[in-house]
Amino acid sequence: MWISNRRTFLASCAGLAFGTGLPAARAEDTGLGALAAQSGRFFGASLTSFDLQQDDAYLRLLKDQCSVWVPEWQLKWGALVHDKTAEPDYAPVDAIVAAAKRLGKRVRGHTLIWHEHLPDFVAKLPSPEDWERYVAPHILSVAGRYRNDIFQWDVVNEAVEPRDGGADLMRRTPFYKMLGADYVSEAFRLAAEAAPNAKLYLNEYDVTYDESWQQKRRTGVLRLLDKLITAGVPIHGFGLQSHLNTKYAFSETVYRQFIGELEAMGLDIAITELDVREADTAGNRDIAARRQRSADEVDKILSVALDSPALTGVVTWGLSDSHSWLRSARQLPDNQGLPYDDTFSPTPMRMTLAKLFANARIRHD
Repeated sequence: MWISNRRTFLASCAGLAFGTGLPAARAEDTGLGALAAQSGRFFGASLTSFDLQQDDAYLRLLKDQCSVWVPEWQLKWGALVHDKTAEPDYAPVDAIVAAAKRLGKRVRGHTLIWHEHLPDFVAKLPSPEDWERYVAPHILSVAGRYRNDIFQWDVVNEAVEPRDGGADLMRRTPFYKMLGADYVSEAFRLAAEAAPNAKLYLNEYDVTYDESWQQKRRTGVLRLLDKLITAGVPIHGFGLQSHLNTKYAFSETVYRQFIGELEAMGLDIAITELDVREADTAGNRDIAARRQRSADEVDKILSVALDSPALTGVVTWGLSDSHSWLRSARQLPDNQGLPYDDTFSPTPMRMTLAKLFANARIRHD
């Protein structure tokens, strides 16, 4: 029997390993990847090749907790190619793929097309001929190189931007300048040609909260997905980036409806870049309370997402706060928004994820 009010249920069974009949300590000792796998899903985190080389403790954490690894930035075009005449530098990604194979991890690809982290010359390309000369070969080359190694691809990242003012709600990227909105469908067709066994995703941010500007983005996403599916474009899933933010309003009804609309399109779903950004004033508060606040934010959102049998898995953007992009100078310097703290000890978010995974509805492909 499925328990409809998961949070009430979880609170009532804190002393059990969440339906397994085992003591809670045993569940805590089980990796998040193994817990997610019980319902047919994956759990993963982003990493870089430097994490494989320099930090034994963090690497152990990535090995023990994750079933999936995601190159955080080294698969982005600007990381692979620095100028027009340079050959792609695949060595960092090759290292991640090789280590993943050796340790029995799967690799999720992020990302083939994004308007940021581009080689400088790409931003100046204006024509369909430039697409054929530079962009199409890039997609074919990267997706083709890892055709047997990457099981899911974020083919196009952040294609929707209502604030750019277009009637189609699409972001005016360099790729849009080349082909118009059709660049998205062309990117998916090229990716499918190069990596026919991979699941291909559109990935988007700021679609989680009950904010008017995020509702416009959800509208743009659904409009784009409907267009792609109607045209027979080979798209298999949608990535909910899920960079959560404690200052925004959340509506379970609105979020559940959005996920339901994605399901109705026949799409898989993945939580692709999960973390929590604290309020700018959070640094003045008790650290334990801050960590619990981030865990509560994850709980209320993932408890809805994990109700969906279309959800294939969850990826956090980093695994430890010490490796979080949210620690950059433009964010809170000690942001507490990931499952492990600076000493690689579990945070309340880790316990929340474990409980949610252990009680998730079984996914059937």
